[in-house]
Amino acid sequence: MSSSKTKNDWNDESTSEISVTLLPLSTEQTPSVLEMVQGPGAPRNYELHRPEYIVGRSVECDLPINSTDLSRRHVTLRRLPSGQFNLVDLQSRNGVFVNGVKVHSAVLHDGDSVQLGSVLFIFHEGRASS
Repeated sequence: MSSSKTKNDWNDESTSEISVTLLPLSTEQTPSVLEMVQGPGAPRNYELHRPEYIVGRSVECDLPINSTDLSRRHVTLRRLPSGQFNLVDLQSRNGVFVNGVKVHSAVLHDGDSVQLGSVLFIFHEGRASS
């Protein structure tokens, strides 16, 4: 019998037994939130569970805002395959400002401010629950 160790010999002194606890991966996620900080009904949070939202003053919008500063259909928010939200101005009268810059469209990031007339929102990206 040979004195060399085989690959199945686990009695080597350089190894130690350890205890490992495995945690399940969470499939739950907190939704993205559009937080109204200024405007009629503020403060108010809108949780964004669906893939698309229309924001405007029309009661038929997904997020109706009772402000004459908004067009009937002012802006759309659409979830991208990456999970981020893309905002698109729907040819509104007063425009859309993201972080103080007038935009036609923009991908929103956590903490972005979104201004529609005198109505101000802060966008909060959803997160995987821990």
